[in-house]
Amino acid sequence: MENRKFFLLFEQVLFISILQFVFYNFFHFKIVPSFYLVYLLLLVFDGEIEMSLFLSFVLGLINDIFSKDILGSSSVKFLLVVYFSSFFVVKSIKGKGSLIFIFSFLYFVLLGFRSSGESIWKGWVLFKYAFLFSLYNFLIGVIIETFMKEIRKKWVERIF
Repeated sequence: MENRKFFLLFEQVLFISILQFVFYNFFHFKIVPSFYLVYLLLLVFDGEIEMSLFLSFVLGLINDIFSKDILGSSSVKFLLVVYFSSFFVVKSIKGKGSLIFIFSFLYFVLLGFRSSGESIWKGWVLFKYAFLFSLYNFLIGVIIETFMKEIRKKWVERIF
């Protein structure tokens, strides 16, 4: 049973990493959605808090490599968001989607701060891009949740 869970998580992380890599390198959007953040939030909402905290660190490092950012900065932000989202228990896709929207908004606001404590963007520009980032993540969250349900069905049907 433990092997199934490991391979299922590995398959999901590999798929999410490929999607994140493709969006960082081949699509030239001003705001790139965070597949990692959505995946981590979905793991937390499914009750995998410890695994999500561990993956927050690992996926944060990978995200920093993809985005050419300071190593560890995304890990800290992922860990904060995952920790605070672990206090919510949600079962419906609608509830998960709304919390993904809220926590994505908070993550984007955290993303906009420099080490000096001041924000990169001001006022409506920050709100506009945070809303757009949250909307992207909301839509991706619904797609990934559907994908994860299909993979779970497939793994339950397989005899390992």
